[in-house]
Amino acid sequence: MEKKTKRKSSIEKALDLIEALKEKEDLGVTELSNILGLNKNNVFRLLATLEVKGIIEQEEETGHYKLGTKALFLEYAYLKGLTFLQKAKPFMKALRNRINETVYLSILSKDNIIYLHAEESNRSVLVHSRIAKRFPAEKTTSGRVLLKAKASKDIVFPVEVDFEGLEPEVSEISTVIWEDKNPIASISIVAPISRLNQINYKDIEFELLNCAKEITKNLS
Repeated sequence: MEKKTKRKSSIEKALDLIEALKEKEDLGVTELSNILGLNKNNVFRLLATLEVKGIIEQEEETGHYKLGTKALFLEYAYLKGLTFLQKAKPFMKALRNRINETVYLSILSKDNIIYLHAEESNRSVLVHSRIAKRFPAEKTTSGRVLLKAKASKDIVFPVEVDFEGLEPEVSEISTVIWEDKNPIASISIVAPISRLNQINYKDIEFELLNCAKEITKNLS
């Protein structure tokens, strides 16, 4: 006997729509219909509700939709409420200044990793921002170190390095930060492979681990 597919609630559909706009930034009704697997009438109803609430906005020239200012305020309020992030920021900035590469802080959300905050490098060549991007945890160094730490009975600082595995010409090195014996987030450095590679990653690993341990000490 076949199991019935569980129908998504209106809230779930709205959240999927918001997630789609976070990924693509500027989408029309037809594109959203294809991405979400909903008919256009359903998409129109969702868009109308979210537009009234200020969560999304419609471009006058193209008729396409993007996230509205209310969505940005909600995101800001959420980030402001993360005490550990506010405490970690000065250490992240100091690490960024020492190595002049972009430093990220990420958290697990179920089986995914979400990049919450970055201290950007001021170099002229940068990789695409990962802020607010969601990836399967196992596919990123940030996700893998958090999974390893959660499986450990002790406070450990595992390190994972990726050379072009997730993105071509991009490298990432990650470890974890702890709060009250919980691996609360990962801290990572993402850079072009020309600047983070098998030749120099050990020096960057040293700086990253020191930063993670300093943040952990500050949170304890």
